[in-house]
Amino acid sequence: MLPVLLLFVASVLGAAAVAAEPAVPGPVLGHVDERTAHVWLRPAPAASVTLVVRDPAGKTVFEEERTAAAERDFCLHWAVAGLEPATGYAYSFVGADLPAGPWPFRTAPPADLPGRACLGFGSCASEEFPAVWERMAVEGVEAILLCGDTPYIDTSDLTRNRRRHREVLAQAGLADLVRSRPLVGTWDDHDFGANDSDGSKVDRETSRRAFTEYRAQATFGEEGEGIYTRFRRGPVEVFLIDARYFSRTGPSPVDPAQPTLLGARQWEWLKAALVSSTAPFKILATGMVWHDKPNKEKDDWQTYAHEREALLDFLAAKKAEGVVLLGGDVHVSLLLEHLPRGRLGEPLFEYVVSPLHDRVIPSLVPTQDKRLLWSAVEPNVFLRMVADTTGQTPTLTSTWIRMDGRRLHEHVIRLPRPARPAP
Repeated sequence: MLPVLLLFVASVLGAAAVAAEPAVPGPVLGHVDERTAHVWLRPAPAASVTLVVRDPAGKTVFEEERTAAAERDFCLHWAVAGLEPATGYAYSFVGADLPAGPWPFRTAPPADLPGRACLGFGSCASEEFPAVWERMAVEGVEAILLCGDTPYIDTSDLTRNRRRHREVLAQAGLADLVRSRPLVGTWDDHDFGANDSDGSKVDRETSRRAFTEYRAQATFGEEGEGIYTRFRRGPVEVFLIDARYFSRTGPSPVDPAQPTLLGARQWEWLKAALVSSTAPFKILATGMVWHDKPNKEKDDWQTYAHEREALLDFLAAKKAEGVVLLGGDVHVSLLLEHLPRGRLGEPLFEYVVSPLHDRVIPSLVPTQDKRLLWSAVEPNVFLRMVADTTGQTPTLTSTWIRMDGRRLHEHVIRLPRPARPAP
């Protein structure tokens, strides 16, 4: 068995080093958990493609043929089930004119055992900086989570939406990265439809259609609405909140006199998901920032403070630990502490990571906000987040890193042992 396994590993690593074919988006590894993996590909029009997944011994554990259709812009999405936790696999395709393979991936470790996970977060991306994605690989990022403006689209036109999604997935650096590492995300205003947009201002159904065609996530909201989802990797769970689709489309579920941000269905989903989560660390990620953005725009959580405060009250009532707020959008990197501390029994921090591209906006540093602990006006930045429960104290170490490898700031959260899940 050992020679077979070594041969398998060698072939997989060799294939992973092959450069991506930028003209053909994909393949893309989407949501991956302990037992399932999602794979995306856009082959030639009307092509029939078979996805094959093999275990370390080379045994086929999944094989399924699909045919690309115009109604989904020839995008294919496979959901592979029946996998084993913390296990390496490789996938490839059978069909004409397809990218070479196989490509390796690894399922998530058992969720409630001591473990370690390394995630990479970013927002506000262009196709001009392949080195920022290459740096994520160098830093050992195991999964990529995009928090909006990835890509910039700024229209509800379906043709342009599809083209921009193809362009971002085919870009150098990212294309190589996501063939073997999970890619999941949410959107912000520019990939939702327009700057500072809400659910009442754009054709949200067209934006959602293109997004769901070009991503391989386990879920996209519920009942055909929204794109919210959750992603667990070992000791950390990320709740990717949709802060656009439902915004200003009806009354708030927490205050009917105010407009909603999350919508009633997403609000109930988020509460239930937080209660059911056993992850020591819980990241609430959206495209917009959780504080008051210091300009005239209203796309921040301060505009919907009634829902933000109700959410924080809910977390306090459930005695949730290890919660972090995360956002993007503003083209600067920030660390804030939401006060008062006693509300949750521990500090509640907000991380902002932006931009992946090179266009910074110094005026969006909230210098008058007493909650601000640190800021950086730097281009080409992502956030490397490492959750580790293998030691005496569960830790979440988050580092803002530039494309050239320079560390801008590191922040560590430590939990008491044992970490307790939300009841």
